[in-house]
Amino acid sequence: MATTKTTKPIQTDILCVGAGVASLSTALALLRKLKAGGCEKLPRVMVIDKGRNVGSHVLSGAVIDMSGFDGLLTADEIKKIPVEARVNGKRESFHMLFGESKSMKIPWMPPMMQAHGYPVGSLTKLTQYLAGLCEKEGARVYTGFAAVELLEDDKGRVVGARTGEKGIDHEGKPKSNHLPSEAVYAKAVVLGEGACGILTEKLIKRKELEGDREQAYAIGVKEVVEVPADEKRVGEIAHTFGYPADMQTYGGGFIYHVSATQVMICYAYALDYADPASDPHALFRKFKAHPTVAEHIKGGKSVAYGAKVIPEGGCYSVPKVVADGALIVGDGAGLVDTLRIKGIHLAAMSGRAAADTLADCWKNDDFSLKALQPYAERLRATEGWKQLRRVRNVRAPFSTHLTFGVACAGAAWATFGAFPFWQVPMEADYKALKVLPGGRMPEPEALEATPTSPDRLTDVFMSGTIHDEDQPCHLKILDRKKCAECIKRFGAPCQRFCPAEVYRLEEGRIHVDFSNCLHCKTCQIKDPYQNIEWTFPQGGDGPRYTRM
Repeated sequence: MATTKTTKPIQTDILCVGAGVASLSTALALLRKLKAGGCEKLPRVMVIDKGRNVGSHVLSGAVIDMSGFDGLLTADEIKKIPVEARVNGKRESFHMLFGESKSMKIPWMPPMMQAHGYPVGSLTKLTQYLAGLCEKEGARVYTGFAAVELLEDDKGRVVGARTGEKGIDHEGKPKSNHLPSEAVYAKAVVLGEGACGILTEKLIKRKELEGDREQAYAIGVKEVVEVPADEKRVGEIAHTFGYPADMQTYGGGFIYHVSATQVMICYAYALDYADPASDPHALFRKFKAHPTVAEHIKGGKSVAYGAKVIPEGGCYSVPKVVADGALIVGDGAGLVDTLRIKGIHLAAMSGRAAADTLADCWKNDDFSLKALQPYAERLRATEGWKQLRRVRNVRAPFSTHLTFGVACAGAAWATFGAFPFWQVPMEADYKALKVLPGGRMPEPEALEATPTSPDRLTDVFMSGTIHDEDQPCHLKILDRKKCAECIKRFGAPCQRFCPAEVYRLEEGRIHVDFSNCLHCKTCQIKDPYQNIEWTFPQGGDGPRYTRM
């Protein structure tokens, strides 16, 4: 980065990093709670997000468990949430897929999966709606600003964040449109960056906030498919597990009919897979080609694409969520119910718990570590946390075998989490890769491109991803010698695990096309040598999701 002088520091009271559901719920609940309590002076609340617009960098299913918004939104506001459809309980289904063409429909819908009446919609639109409510309450929401560093005082307390410079060329020199970085100081910083947030992960490591077990992730690859109109299918949803994952890898998909002409389809694949040749994007295409799935999108055309990582470790992997001056909310804290594939309600609940804590801090003019600590207690008192406790050991057994995983999931649900009664161990995702025989990566499977099965680069185009290519590369290969060793032993798995074709092997060397990057962080998680560092491109760059 260039070393030009920053502008005059910006002062605020509460700084929320990331404009996702968790951060926005924090801002909204805080201001509303203080107003309801008759507080005459309200805090200055600022939300900053690296995406060009609110929602540009968020992605989810999303079948929304509305319990997270109880007490936060009014009945009228809940009615106005941008909902595409509501789940038709009579058209819910759950399938196990076997091989390329066989499947078994589960004769009953598992209780934890039932979603009758739940709204189905775009997380992009939901966050835009919440941001509008926050602004009406007095919060300031700024997009296109990447918080690249947490600011600390001489005692190690988080006191704000620094935004990245804009208009820097590939050599790190200011261009004619250069904008310097800005230091934003606050009494408390709320980290709602999402899964594997860079500032969050650095804070967790630096302050030793790690949970009891390694965090585990899956990569979710999603498209929106335009299909011939069929009003009868609106609200129909289907979930699958099994194929194309192997028996030792947790994987499954969903299909949501959100309108008469639009289907959301996604495949999630656990990143603790062992085969370096595994290719999540190719698996997604094979998933769509399975007859049980293809029937939902026949005659259609893919029109939007995205990818993100999903934290799956459960409550054992949740870090300490409070540091001196900072609170961690939402996916960044690993708050996802892996069994139900739900996280939006948990993000909202964590935001409300954070807001209740910050409201007390504001009223008492005390933002010390001791005053922030009740957030952790409030989070663990939520209904969402009780749900996480019930499924705390659901994800880990799938790493052993699919059958064992299914049995443990059922036992956990039936016994309210009492079984398995021990903490099932998990290792970091990057440690799971096995060395390729001879280090030779097999040729990729030839898959025919069709309107509902675009190739990877066509999908990237549909994500709207744009980066100014005359800027420093934000994906750093730290040691080229380790990179060469990885190519020799694992066959350059980054070529396969990246859902955006960022990494290419040419003449024995990895080339990085950062302009394709979807900001999913898969490379930082899965690289077997932990030799890729994900840093921030200039604010506003990256995917431009409009209906994810």
